[in-house]
Parts: sequence; structure tokens; C-alpha cells
Amino acid sequence: MSFDALKQLEERVQESINRIQQLQGENEALVRKLAESERRFEEANSQLKQMDGERRELESERTEVRGRIEKMLERFNGLDLG
Repeated sequence: MSFDALKQLEERVQESINRIQQLQGENEALVRKLAESERRFEEANSQLKQMDGERRELESERTEVRGRIEKMLERFNGLDLG
């Protein structure tokens, strides 16, 4: 093997090592980004569950208030004011 061929092989090996290191860095960044995205998803999902519970509670209260108002109106309608 000639000296030039050996030099070219060495350059190709170094380029490969550099590319592998670059890809490893990109992979680490993507792993961190994925972990952050998963954390934010779980946080949003938790908030969604909480808001759904609050929505159900408000709907229940609204139904109760509506029923009480209807009963009051029935009582008013039953009064003989004339």
C-alpha cells in the first residue's frame, strides 16, 4: 500500500469518525427533545383531565341551578295573583 493510499484511508477514517460524532450529538439532542416533548405531553394531558373534571362539575352545577329555577318558576306560576 502506497503512502498516498494510506493517507487517503486515514482521511476517510477521520471523516467517518467526525460524522459518527456529529450523528451521536444529533441523536443526543433528539433524545432530549423527545423527553421534553413527552414531559410536556404528560403535563398537558394532566391539565386536560383536570379541566374535564371541572367541566363536568360545572355542568352538574348548571343542571342543578336550572332545576331549582324551574321549580321556582312553577311555584310562581301556581300563585294566584289576580
